[in-house]
Amino acid sequence: MTVSDSGDGRVRELSGALIDQIAAGEVVERPASVVKELVENALDAGARRVRVEARGGGADWIAVTDDGSGMSPEDARMALRRHATSKIAAMADLEQIRTYGFRGEALPAIASVARLRLRSRPQGAAEAFELRVEAGVVQDERVTGAPVGTRIEVADLFSAVPARRKFLKSATTEWGHISDWLTRAALALPDVHFDIARDDRPALVWPAAHDELDRIAAVIGEADAAAFVPVMREEGPMSLHGFVSRPDRHRSTMAGIHLFVNNRPVRDRVLQNALVGIYRDMLPRGRFPTAVLFLDLPPSEVDVNVHPAKWEVRFADPQSVHRLVRHAVRDAVGERRWIAPDPPEPASFVREPAARAEASFGNTSPSRAHSPLAAPAGASATSDWIFAQSEPSAAEPRLRFADLRLLGQFLATYLLLESKDRLLLIDQHAAHERVLYERFRAEWIERSVESQRLLAVEVVRLAPRSLAALLTARDSLERLGFEIDAFGEGTVAVRAVPALLADRDPAGLVRNLADELEATGSDADALQMESRALDAADRIFASLACHSARRKGDVLDPREQQALLDALDAIPWAPTCPHGRPVAVPFEVAEIERRFGRR
Repeated sequence: MTVSDSGDGRVRELSGALIDQIAAGEVVERPASVVKELVENALDAGARRVRVEARGGGADWIAVTDDGSGMSPEDARMALRRHATSKIAAMADLEQIRTYGFRGEALPAIASVARLRLRSRPQGAAEAFELRVEAGVVQDERVTGAPVGTRIEVADLFSAVPARRKFLKSATTEWGHISDWLTRAALALPDVHFDIARDDRPALVWPAAHDELDRIAAVIGEADAAAFVPVMREEGPMSLHGFVSRPDRHRSTMAGIHLFVNNRPVRDRVLQNALVGIYRDMLPRGRFPTAVLFLDLPPSEVDVNVHPAKWEVRFADPQSVHRLVRHAVRDAVGERRWIAPDPPEPASFVREPAARAEASFGNTSPSRAHSPLAAPAGASATSDWIFAQSEPSAAEPRLRFADLRLLGQFLATYLLLESKDRLLLIDQHAAHERVLYERFRAEWIERSVESQRLLAVEVVRLAPRSLAALLTARDSLERLGFEIDAFGEGTVAVRAVPALLADRDPAGLVRNLADELEATGSDADALQMESRALDAADRIFASLACHSARRKGDVLDPREQQALLDALDAIPWAPTCPHGRPVAVPFEVAEIERRFGRR
């Protein structure tokens, strides 16, 4: 019901046609929305071959043909009625949604704003049944011939709503949205054959593939697929698998990030933030990874009905999801297999006494002052992670630079290492810069950062969820040097900030942290990520490390060279310096032999 705008103030019930058009406005944003709804229906019907055709960017004509189970005449008629579906039957089904679609208004909503023809033949039926609908009204129905499956054609989208049609973009832009969604569907379902035509010409063909990586290579390109490292992790009822790009491969946008929840393509901030956060100081600023990640969890743990088009989801425990993705991606990239395969015997991260940590950092001389690779005065050695041997059944090993054969220094700039099947060059400045950067930040956190009280309390207004996340993490933030208290409805009082950042805008710092915490959660393991979220602090650490590190052209004696390798092994990972330049670059023996004509 709604209040009439005719001026009499009476409440009237909306007509069915108007309700359909309102539903269409929620479900059908553009031609790509129509393709999405029709393809999802085909997949839910068990289709193994799907053909998509579009003309004029989909605004003029769309056809989706599948070899799924098909519909009887009765089911076909029912499918065009509002809120009719075969996918849910009771309230409890809403908590166990395993299909792509279920809402029931997609077909009638589409039919209300376009001309639609539906032709379907179920298995075992001798003939197919066809319906024609215009502006939501059935114009004709008849028996016809067709193979088993369903074909739906949609012509003149929004012809019944000219005001909506004029807001569509160019045919090229609309086609881009269609191909983008089909790309995501193809990545999610490698065993489905997709055949796509644009303006009556073949555009894309993705044959069914038995291997997930083969489908990824076909869809997004062999070069990107070749630069992937595998991701796999389970925590309780949740699991994550897929691929992420090596740190030496990156893009200028997040367009290469493909995320799926229970095989459903999604745009989710929790997943995206966890992924990008791991790469934050591994890539140059403004650069992003490529990824194809699949999160699986019980349907009761995720709400897929947050958005009419089901692009967004809501997790029952977003912190656990964020932690799973963060750990899985960190471990995958941290193994460093993209640098050199065949790592040594099993090993794992363990805490070591300060003396061992100091030695690992490279203090091989009697006095710390005599070692140019030693930590700066006052640095805390106990904060280092040392990579040590452990029992078999332990964690998957990662590459240890110190285990490779050190050939020496090249051009007083690079260290040359030899592995089983490649030559590895280490940039001594980038490597030392990375080591110092990790040490500066670890020291800052472990010393309980010095605070600077503000002359006047800064009151900052935040959105409810950001505010809750900030207050939940208050203890962690105190370790970062912040003193923050709740202050009335929707605001916090900032009384102190880290002394290192005393000249920065406190409100801006707190807002950035709140936004980050809303996505990352506030568990203790996220403390390091919280410190990285302080972009201003990270820039200071990066600058200090850069100015303190050994430079290009500095001659290192053999002990110093080995000390640098040991130091690299003592930090969580070292693919790049804080500014994004690579620490290590591999040259495969196969490529070297090819250049010498041996292959």
